[in-house]
Amino acid sequence: MDERGLTQLDFVRALNRQYLTKFHQKDVSRWLNTGNRTSSGEIGFPKYETMATIADFFGVDVGYLTGETDEKTYAMSHACAFTGLSSSSIAAVRSWIGTPRAPQKNNHTHDGDPMPKYRAATINRLLSSPKFPELATKLLTLQEMSAIWSNNPQKFEGILGSLANDNDLPDDLALQLLLGAFYGMASESFSALLHDAYPMPE
Repeated sequence: MDERGLTQLDFVRALNRQYLTKFHQKDVSRWLNTGNRTSSGEIGFPKYETMATIADFFGVDVGYLTGETDEKTYAMSHACAFTGLSSSSIAAVRSWIGTPRAPQKNNHTHDGDPMPKYRAATINRLLSSPKFPELATKLLTLQEMSAIWSNNPQKFEGILGSLANDNDLPDDLALQLLLGAFYGMASESFSALLHDAYPMPE
């Protein structure tokens, strides 16, 4: 509800209007307090039919409401577990491609719209290129150095200081050389990947 900016009253009105139900604000309050203890015992989950209606309203699976999964859908939970990627990363790719939440019959992403297919092919060729692991290795180095700089500035300063001392360079020049080397290697690998994934006449 917070994500949509709905109050309890807003929510119950929208729910009743969309599904022709007859819930009240006190029902919503009880749902939100599921698991809490009262003088009469612990507040349990609503009926499954009710949870299914609420889940459909918010575009999530029932398991998200019950806490069985931290992701909004089981499909997303499985995708995260299979790839090791975050839901935000997967959602970003799906959003750019234009993949609908529910699979369409015959795997037609959007009838009459060829762009989702072309976008998916673009990502597929990028990730399936034999040059991709080389770029990913360079990106891993950048990620490691960025994480050190963000989480352990003293260690980063130590690395920079060692580089400066070993090469008899001032710290600011050593930093420029360090960044130039890392970003330069990643750029070269990215260029090689693009040429391999999307070949054109030279």
